[in-house]
Amino acid sequence: MLKINLLPSEKGRARSQSAGVSNLLVIGVAGSIVLLLGGLFLFHATQQAQVDEMRAANTRTQGEIDAIKSRVADHTKILDELAEIRRREEAIEQLQAARTGPMSMLVEISKVLTPRGTPTADPEVIEQLRTHDPSRLWSNAWEPQRLWITSFEEDNRNVKISGEGRTNDDVSEFMTRLQLSLFFQNVRLDRTEATTNTETKIPVQKFTITGRVRY
Repeated sequence: MLKINLLPSEKGRARSQSAGVSNLLVIGVAGSIVLLLGGLFLFHATQQAQVDEMRAANTRTQGEIDAIKSRVADHTKILDELAEIRRREEAIEQLQAARTGPMSMLVEISKVLTPRGTPTADPEVIEQLRTHDPSRLWSNAWEPQRLWITSFEEDNRNVKISGEGRTNDDVSEFMTRLQLSLFFQNVRLDRTEATTNTETKIPVQKFTITGRVRY
């Protein structure tokens, strides 16, 4: 009779167990590699994020540095512009002082002694006098050729004017005009004397007026 053994042999079982262990090892190694690769990927991603953040911080810092440099440069430029403006203002002030200085004062006296000329006066003051005390205003009918100046002295803005007028009224009119002029202050009559002009031989009133000049 023929007998067939269907049970695995010892060698077969050993080979089968060895193959199973090998498969488990392969799966374990593959899993470890996958985990390792995943860990490496996460580590690389984290490091890259940190690098990107550091680069962004460096960019912001550099931007702030550039902005500060720009402001400092602008500050220096502004200071230079302010210095230039101040130099121009000083030049303008010098020109203004020259325009309103002694020459302008002499022009004012020339206006006062010009036919139909009037002093440079404050309009509000003139309006008040015209309303309340017109006798203190100058006379438009006065003839300036009735008075002439023989001497004009200035020392530290203190002025002394000497001259002759045909009458006391002429001297008074000249004083009124100086008192109303914005170029003079503290105008007063220091001396008056009746005499005769040495050239024309006509009677005159010799006078001396003092005051301070504004310019």
